[in-house]
Amino acid sequence: MNQAPPIVSAPDPQQHIEWALDPEAAVALGSPDAAREPLSEVNRQFGRNVFATISARVVNMARGVCLVPFLLAHIGLEAYGIWTTIFILVTYVGLTTMGVSNVYIKYVAEFTAKREYDKANALLSTGLAVTIPTCGALFAAIVLGWKWFAPWLHLPPAHAADGKEAVLIVLGVFLSSIAFNAFGDMLTGTQQIASTQLFLTISILVEFALIVWLVSEGRGIRGLAEAYLARTVVNDGLTWWWAHRTIKWLRLSPRRVQRESLRYVVHFGGLVQLQSMLAILQVSIDRLCALTLIDAAAAGLLDVAKKWPTSLSSVPTAFFAALLPAASHVDAASDRSTWLANLQALYLNGARYSNLCTAAFCAAMAFWSYPIMHVWLGPALPMREFLIPLFVLFSVAMQFHMLTGPGTSIFRGMGRVYEEFNYSIPNLALLAVALPLSRWIVGRWTPFGIGVAVSVATALSACVLMGRVLFVLDLKLSRFIREVIMPGFWCYAVAGALAWPAAKLVAMLSRWQGAGVLIGVGLAYGALLAAVLYRWVLTDSEKYQSSRIVQRGLSFFRTREVTA
Repeated sequence: MNQAPPIVSAPDPQQHIEWALDPEAAVALGSPDAAREPLSEVNRQFGRNVFATISARVVNMARGVCLVPFLLAHIGLEAYGIWTTIFILVTYVGLTTMGVSNVYIKYVAEFTAKREYDKANALLSTGLAVTIPTCGALFAAIVLGWKWFAPWLHLPPAHAADGKEAVLIVLGVFLSSIAFNAFGDMLTGTQQIASTQLFLTISILVEFALIVWLVSEGRGIRGLAEAYLARTVVNDGLTWWWAHRTIKWLRLSPRRVQRESLRYVVHFGGLVQLQSMLAILQVSIDRLCALTLIDAAAAGLLDVAKKWPTSLSSVPTAFFAALLPAASHVDAASDRSTWLANLQALYLNGARYSNLCTAAFCAAMAFWSYPIMHVWLGPALPMREFLIPLFVLFSVAMQFHMLTGPGTSIFRGMGRVYEEFNYSIPNLALLAVALPLSRWIVGRWTPFGIGVAVSVATALSACVLMGRVLFVLDLKLSRFIREVIMPGFWCYAVAGALAWPAAKLVAMLSRWQGAGVLIGVGLAYGALLAAVLYRWVLTDSEKYQSSRIVQRGLSFFRTREVTA
């Protein structure tokens, strides 16, 4: 996925951007004031939080994309595959405390909406009392049991020493971050996401600078782990400082630990924890299979093929990060007569905007795969016969995966975490069939066969979850397709129209010249897509809000010019 002073100045209450609630929804309710009142506070923060999260994730995305060629040149594909595998396995180890993060976000949002600050303090105190000793025990168990844990990593002898040090550093940092992430989750639950994202951006930039320096000095995998340590220290330190400065009701103490709060952590947090385990398995199964069934280079190849889709998908997930506390607030504060309509509007708009945002990126990656890879990694692509098809495949699969985000955020905000099993269980069942089937068809294990199996399972299981969301929220499939799915097809149409000239021009040029062509094609794509969406997709209210955003942006720059 941290900020201090807000990235954008707080919008005027009369001019807030209504990302969360369709302006026409209140009319349909028959009581506009009743429909809007519970959402007024959420709406004032939602647009700013989404913008701040997108900004932080764009920075993180750019960092990841820029680092891959640098790391491949300095440490090689095998060492890069080991580094990505370390993060996957370390994430699994930290899953025993992962669910508590969503407990903090949901219930802090709910308790602050009801002004029940004593319950919020009790929850946070109880969560810290659980996570600190748990994370400490996990780290001690890994250190003491390293000789049993190490063989599972399949570390090559040349990287055994570096790999061990990197695993222990990253594991310790990861677990300590989980233990003390209560402060960041608290800020998220109180709608201060913009602040957390600023701190995250600062820490990402610190990590990027240290990676370039340490790896250039020959620190290799150790340098990557040390940079990650510095990033976490900066991020968690700034978050702790801002939480104590801005949340006046915050009072943490062992005396506030309560059995009722422990039930929240165990019940809701336990379900989220299990879901997180399954989610990480879903997104990492391809690399784990490649590592165990082929080799570390194959795992690294799959990570490279996924780098752009995964990095760019972090932009639309900004909507999901804001939807969870917003849904919790709406669920707690809405009148029962308008509760369902408010959640329907929140879901449809969140799904519509996030799907459009995802499609804008995934369409370009799917149609421009060759020129992107040519510019990014150069003509000598590693395992070329697999890399480009996998890049296309993962781009399309990411579109389906991201369609599940708004639904899971709404479910968690409603306290119905168990509904997420409608995605994870079908996904695992389909993987159990698709992976052996790909091996049987090809005759051997290959990165491409594994990628196809995972992508098909992702797409089909995403459809299952979306069907469940529509049933629970009492939404018609035709409305969902019309308002959420169909707008995304325009992105693929526009990207497809520019695919041939982009590939033809880049193939005739050097990497730097090709980069200039891609930038030009990207600008043309953005302008043409904006014109198409404005003409045929956006509603009148969305056109009005878009115009307001542009006008406010222009007035901001005019004000700066006058001041200068």
